[in-house]
Parts: sequence; structure tokens; C-alpha cells
Amino acid sequence: MSPLRRATRDDNAALLDLFGDVPMTGDLVLSTQRAPDYFALFAMQRGEAEVWAHAPAEPARLDGMGAIHVRDGWLEGRPCRVGYLGDLRTRFSARRARSLARFYGPVLEETARRQGVDVFLTAVMASNAAALQALVRRAATREAQPHYHLLRAFSAVSIQFVLRRRPRPSRFTVRRATTADVPAMTALLDADHRARPFGYRYDAGELEHRFAHWPGLRVEDTFLAFDTGGRLVGCTSAWNPDAVKRYRVLAYRGGMQWMRRGFNMLATVTGAPRLPAPGEDFRYFYLCNTCVPSEDPAVFRALLDAVYAAFHGQGFHFFTLQQDSEDPLAPALKGFFQRQLDFHLYAVTPASRPPTSFPRGRTGFEICLP
Repeated sequence: MSPLRRATRDDNAALLDLFGDVPMTGDLVLSTQRAPDYFALFAMQRGEAEVWAHAPAEPARLDGMGAIHVRDGWLEGRPCRVGYLGDLRTRFSARRARSLARFYGPVLEETARRQGVDVFLTAVMASNAAALQALVRRAATREAQPHYHLLRAFSAVSIQFVLRRRPRPSRFTVRRATTADVPAMTALLDADHRARPFGYRYDAGELEHRFAHWPGLRVEDTFLAFDTGGRLVGCTSAWNPDAVKRYRVLAYRGGMQWMRRGFNMLATVTGAPRLPAPGEDFRYFYLCNTCVPSEDPAVFRALLDAVYAAFHGQGFHFFTLQQDSEDPLAPALKGFFQRQLDFHLYAVTPASRPPTSFPRGRTGFEICLP
């Protein structure tokens, strides 16, 4: 019998304990904090979420967990059901984690049938060798192992607030959105996401839902870019996830210790916020609802300049956006002080379904939601 079980809200404290107790390691050691409500990040999204837990001996203390979220989306211009696999955390050794992985395939098979999902997405840190070995690498002894298809390599790019910057001259005009702009934004995002693999259903009220149900997401923190003819050519929203997700610093190691000292010295001169001490949280926000249909980096640069100018001096350490490998928008980031964390985005299909190929191009994956 599988040691996995469906978690409920009665497990909230144990889920929060495990989720925050398994850090991301490297020169900068971080833990993700979801208190007071682990389930809040799912509750604000459309679709259904299932959380699975492993607690063989002590129910109040979980050994492992993972989550599945299912929503409506687009694939090759047709409506589909899209799943996302995330929040994988284990306290035990890699050997025991691989042992537990044998139950993962059957759970995915059953969920795919019940939810009508053909494809799941999942993001794995490029440096997470244990996860790549346990989940992605195929083995003849694991007949139920799902198929992993690499869709994109991407980076979570954090643009640091250091020096004050004025927007550079541009042929595009950027302003903040108002409620009157929501229909035009919806039309732009809808046309874009219909063409993306696993795009969101902006035609079915996705944008309106986000503004109504994502804590901290405001219409006025959305930035719109217009060409010289007054045509809307790009948009992005700044979203502060503090109510549902925060990153806590546990330690600075190696080169990050020296970088922190140098950054804090510069921050003292420029008035930028100093990097948090161990035990403190970063203050940051994400860019979401980002859309530049032309893939013109000049449009994206105008948006980034406007966002940076609007939020510099507001106490934020950085803001984060997604940059795909060979991203045509990458030149827009030139000149910003930035750090990046590399990931692989996979399409995952149950073992009972043969491997398949997927369309190339920018996906509907939102970096702010995992």
C-alpha cells in the first residue's frame, strides 16, 4: 500500500513546518515561507489543487510532500487541461526519496484519469542533481515512471534595486493601467496565450480573477506600453506575494558573504535597502501577466524601466521575472544589476502514455506561482 495520503487543512502546521525546513542550498541558503496558510497560494488560483503527504510514523511531522494543481489552458490553439507538479519536499535521504518515488507514478496516473489531464508541467532547479536523478532519468526498473520532456531551460532573473535610474528615451510610451484598460489587456493576453503551449484562459476571465483574488495584485501596478500610433503593444503587472509566499535567508556562504558586504556598503551610499540578515526575509515582487507579442526587446525595456523607476526607493530588494534560454527579450535586461537562478521546465506525461513532442516557443508557465 502506498505511504502517500491526501493532505487536508488539518495538516497545515505540519506542511508549513516541512516546507520551510527544506532549504534551497548554495552560496545563498533560502527557505520558502508560506505561513500562516500553506493552502492560500492554491486558493487564489482557478482550478483544483491536491496536496500529497508522507507521514508513516508520526502524523504530526511529515517526511515528504508534493502538490498537483490542475487548470484550464491552451495547447496548439485548442482548449486543454494543464497540470502543475510542485512543492516537492523530503526530509529523508536521497535513497529513501528514490524509494518513495515508485509511488509517484501511480498517483500521477490516477490523477490524470480523474482530472482529465494529458500533460503536467514541473520546474526543477538545474543544479538539483538529486531531483534530476530521481525524477527525470529513466530506469528499466521503474515501469510506472512518468515521462519527462524538456520544454525550456529558463532563469529566474532578479533585478536588484541599487542605483536610481531614469527611464531611457524610447519610441514606446508606458503608463500605469486603470480599470478601463482591463478589456484591452485581456484581449492582448488572450491572443498571446492561445498561441503559447499551456497558455492561460484569459478569454474565460483569468485576468479579472487575478485582480479580484490575488492578494496584493492591483490594476494600478500594471504597466502598459503603447507605440507611436497609440496601439497597446505590451504589458506587465508587479505583484508582491508577501501574503502567501516569502523567501527567508538562512545563511550567506562563499562568495555571497563578500557580495553582501559590498552590496550593503553601496546601499548605504545610495539609500537602497541592505540585504537581509540571516533569519530575515527578502522584500521583492514578481512580474506577471507579462506579454510582448512582437518579442521586441525595446518594448520590454520600456516596461522594465518604468517598473524600476516606480518601485525604486519603496523598500524592495529586487523584482523577479522569467527569462527563457535564447530569449529574444533578453537584451532588454542589459545594464541592470541582476542575479539569476537556472531551471528546467518539463512536460510530464504518465508512463501509460507514450513520449510525445510539444510545440516550441514561450509557454504559459508563470514563475510567480510555484
